[in-house]
Amino acid sequence: MKTKILIAAIFISTLYACSVNNTSDVVVPAPDLVGTWNLTSVTMDDAVLSVTSPVITTLTGEGFGKDLNASMTFTDNPNKVVIDGDFFFQLTYRTAGGQESTEELPLDNLFFNDTFGFLSSTWALNDNILTLSEGGEQLNINVISYIGTIITIETDVNKAITVNNVTSTVTGKALLTIEKQ
Repeated sequence: MKTKILIAAIFISTLYACSVNNTSDVVVPAPDLVGTWNLTSVTMDDAVLSVTSPVITTLTGEGFGKDLNASMTFTDNPNKVVIDGDFFFQLTYRTAGGQESTEELPLDNLFFNDTFGFLSSTWALNDNILTLSEGGEQLNINVISYIGTIITIETDVNKAITVNNVTSTVTGKALLTIEKQ
């Protein structure tokens, strides 16, 4: 059970307050962002979960989203985004002993999971950095590709989290593709 909690923590935290490496020259005009965007792809490579309490251990893995049924709806005046839907995240990870396991995690609400109590936030767009903010949490997203109705976004993760008295730090990258309806 602790392994499943830790794996869920990896994915949930990949989508929360993170540092962004602004290496893209992509510019998305803010009016182009307004509307509903469907999630079409989620991947995470080289995720590292460093558990610091109650037992020190490190797990590494990679995964992808499947059965995608999630969307983000952006409005302006005021700038709000509402996240809705669910999907499964299939995570393959290796324990410190080298044993490989695969878990399929049902996840709802693309960025702001029910665990954190909100499904909408404010948004701001500055060149290729999309910032979502709510309840003291901030998510900075690097837009790495924008072609008409398809946006690919990336976020670096480095966040300390505690779930069910298990404390850990998650690092890695999440890559998501969204397509406008």
